[in-house]
Amino acid sequence: MSGKANGKAEPPMSPKRGQEMFDNRVNQMRLSCLEDDRPATPVSPGIGIRTATIQQLVEATVDSFDENGAVIDSTDFPRVLFLMHRWFISSEELAQKLIEVYQSCDSYVICEQTCQHTSSEGNKCRRNQFKARVCHAVRYWINNFPVHFDPRGDTKLAAVVHNFEKVIQAEGNNKLKALVDISKVPSYDWMRIISVRNPSTRSHSRKVSLVFQHLQPNELAEQLTFLEYKAFRRITFTDFKNYAVQASLKDNPKLERSIALFNGLSQWVQCMVLSKTTPEQRGHVIQKYVNVARRLRELQNFNTLMAVVGGLTHSALARLSKTNACLIPETQKLLGDYTDLLSSSNNFSNYRKTLYQCKGFRIPILGVHLKDLISLNTAVPDRVDNLINFRKMAQLAAIFSELTYLQSMQQQQLPFDTNLDLANMLRCSLDLNYTDDDIYELSLAREPRNSLSSPPTPTKPVVFADWVAGISPPDPVLINKHVNDMVEAVFKNYDLDRDGFISHAEFEDIAGNFPFIDSFCVLDADQDGMISKAEMKTYFVRANCHALRNSFKHAFHETTYFKPTYCVHCTGLLWGLIKQGWKCKDCGINAHKHCKDLVVMECRGKQHMGSSSRSSSLSSGNGHGTSSPKAYDLTTTSKRKMSHRWRAKHQSTQTEECADLSPKNSMEEVNGINNEEFYEDPTSLYERLVEAEETRDKLLAENKSLKAKLENQSDQITTLKSHIGLIRQHTITFILDQMDTLHMQRDTEV
Repeated sequence: MSGKANGKAEPPMSPKRGQEMFDNRVNQMRLSCLEDDRPATPVSPGIGIRTATIQQLVEATVDSFDENGAVIDSTDFPRVLFLMHRWFISSEELAQKLIEVYQSCDSYVICEQTCQHTSSEGNKCRRNQFKARVCHAVRYWINNFPVHFDPRGDTKLAAVVHNFEKVIQAEGNNKLKALVDISKVPSYDWMRIISVRNPSTRSHSRKVSLVFQHLQPNELAEQLTFLEYKAFRRITFTDFKNYAVQASLKDNPKLERSIALFNGLSQWVQCMVLSKTTPEQRGHVIQKYVNVARRLRELQNFNTLMAVVGGLTHSALARLSKTNACLIPETQKLLGDYTDLLSSSNNFSNYRKTLYQCKGFRIPILGVHLKDLISLNTAVPDRVDNLINFRKMAQLAAIFSELTYLQSMQQQQLPFDTNLDLANMLRCSLDLNYTDDDIYELSLAREPRNSLSSPPTPTKPVVFADWVAGISPPDPVLINKHVNDMVEAVFKNYDLDRDGFISHAEFEDIAGNFPFIDSFCVLDADQDGMISKAEMKTYFVRANCHALRNSFKHAFHETTYFKPTYCVHCTGLLWGLIKQGWKCKDCGINAHKHCKDLVVMECRGKQHMGSSSRSSSLSSGNGHGTSSPKAYDLTTTSKRKMSHRWRAKHQSTQTEECADLSPKNSMEEVNGINNEEFYEDPTSLYERLVEAEETRDKLLAENKSLKAKLENQSDQITTLKSHIGLIRQHTITFILDQMDTLHMQRDTEV
């Protein structure tokens, strides 16, 4: 029976008891959608939520804070939500949801009937306590992810937060208003620019050489890490999300730039090794890069470490047996250890274990985590029963935490000093693209293959970049900026007399950073014996524009070979009686059946015209041919200019060495040790041209004769094919006649 039926009035319910009952009803309503009946293993500390609506997630975020701003039970829930919310909702929408919760606090808490809800009542007012928790949630968001509140970036979010400040100010609570203040958020303009030059705030105790052979491995590793750091931290959450959803680099220039840096470094390592002519010299360069890898491992820069080790273990270098024999056991062991660390076995388990143990500054392997994003996004849906799959968000947050870690680290926090001049030189070196087939051809030229036996079935290189053929050419504006920075650095450090020119001796030192760079006279377009800034800029811009990679696809078809032929991938002999291998119809390269899908070379048939034009444009200098009289006069004049300038610059020490630059003395200097450029006499050039024309005529005549023989042989083949048909017909008739004869003989005997 009720109290009224008994004639007794029930005592009034206390505000504390009413609040407890209200909280229980609210929590039951939330948990009915947040969790299911299955036991959930938290992906991150304090996260047991499987699915929920955005409103429920916002309310759970507010519940994660107390009125003093402390995170309850050290849960990772607010960090995951604020990090991953842009996967399913915009930042301004999330902020607006928080404001709505703030303004509808009456739906979440019950105060004393006598409470006036003023700021002067402090912590006694439950409504003010709830509002403080909302503001502390926003402050947590601002402190941990300030990049979201960049006024020049997301202007809509900044506008929503400013409106929130006005709402709080209207209530007269300046303490809460200060919690949502974003006026002190730093600028993130550098994230919207692919390349920017930031002045270094550290002083250098000594001048660092820009010449490769003079660089210490630690200096090289640190500046490569600086380049990686700048490229990596510019990649935004949206860039990563677009790649995970589309699995493509289309319209993703920042991510594409980072991948291009990786591939350029791997190829540059190979080129620097192959630029040396003797196995001992190549072994010395490999040893230097292994020491670079050692420093990269100390810096926990795994992405650049993978590029360097990938270049050192590439097939173009791995096949150099004479070079590898020059490596000391310690170098070989260290390289093997790094290869094992970066091995793809067990889904890069060695690398993942090492990364998990790292603290402080680190750069993860971009490709590994991009694959994780694609795999997780493909396997797990964003929504379940039209609710946000928050367990997927928590799993993605573990990946994004590593990928976006560097965005919160300032340049002053790097564990090394930066040298912008050296960094600009390296950046331009890495922008010069070399094709994989050119590198492999140079490897064969350094150490020709001498084995007739095919090696075991080759496997894909351990740390080869899957995206090597998937990036588009660099932006011409970006190339120009990199070239300008590099040229300024070169002239700043090597133009000692500040006359705006680089001499031949200085050029020899600088050229060590650029494998296969053209000779001094090619860069010296006006042939005055010195290289100006404009000439150097023009050369490198032209070299970049003509070295861009295009198509890596080959039109392979099965082929029978009539002479010993080798696989372009594994260098093994193509064995078999018929149809031993596969040949590209366009460029003519040959490969095993199991190797053709692993070939990563440009199709030279498609690139031939581009390569020819590049060679001619880079070799022609200012456009004058060497066979014209004008070119002869220009060469003679330029030699006089160079002689006079050389005397003026070195009259106190080298007058006798440079006084005579005649062709006779030039030939003597070439045989000795001298860094002067050699100029051929015009008469000799003319004689060589005549000889070349005679050779060409002979080759044309021989070609005509061979064509006639080919047509004759083709006619003979056609005749033989027709004879084969007759022979087959006669053979079949003969066999049938013999069978009939045998049947007749057997019938006669019976």
